Amino acid sequence: MIGTGAMGLALLERLKLAGVNDVICYDAYAPALDSATALGYRAATSAADVAKQATLIDIVVRTDQDMLDCVLGANGVLQAAQPGTLLLLHSSILPPTVKEVGAAAHARGVRTIDACMTGVPDTVRAGNLSFVVGGADEDVERARQHLLKMSKEVFHMGAIGTGAVAKLIKNMLGGAETLIVHEAIQIGIAGGIPYPKALEMMRRIGHDSVLNRWQRTFDPSGNDPMPRSGRNVLNKDIPLVAELARILNADTPITQQLEAAANRVVRANERRHKQNQN
Repeated sequence: MIGTGAMGLALLERLKLAGVNDVICYDAYAPALDSATALGYRAATSAADVAKQATLIDIVVRTDQDMLDCVLGANGVLQAAQPGTLLLLHSSILPPTVKEVGAAAHARGVRTIDACMTGVPDTVRAGNLSFVVGGADEDVERARQHLLKMSKEVFHMGAIGTGAVAKLIKNMLGGAETLIVHEAIQIGIAGGIPYPKALEMMRRIGHDSVLNRWQRTFDPSGNDPMPRSGRNVLNKDIPLVAELARILNADTPITQQLEAAANRVVRANERRHKQNQN
């Protein structure tokens, strides 16, 4: 395990619970490495030192540059990795970085998958982590039982790099919800509703996520990703709330873009309907 900060340590704790007692660990930050050795695991002196002793290497570093330095840099993994070693890249990084690391590793006979984590340390400790993984079938299957010792499920998304894409679009939903809720309460405030009351109303009433019924909104065959617009929300309610925001002079740039996006979807559905009639 390279990277024994908050997420790496949580993964190590799950491995300990699963009965995995022989792990070699490295972190450039000494207190983080001390936390790993406190679990009974062994400390290495560098990423290369880990690679000398292990053929299955979890890498949990923070940034794209950290990943490049860890694997490709001086005293990095590829300085000492044995042919056949499998690297599991757990960091939230860009797919091109994953592929760069994968290509450099492949040139040395080392295999790579991007096994991105969808959760925070508390999620890991509770046993509720999921991995979204990109890589060759045989590499993912080789890693699956190891990953399941740290998680509840493993989603194989496709070729190398698709795990990173999946992680980013999944987190995009959470971030987008926060931004949209912020604009919703801005409209509420401008319309005379205190935002705690608006938030509590929306929490208690809730809404049925499109993800719970995506087969009705999107083409399940995979041939056309354009959503079906329905008869009210995209056609009517989104334009109405965007107009209300303009009337109230609320600062809602995302809402205005939503109106434009909703109009594009509605027009596309109208064209599709006409084509089906012809």
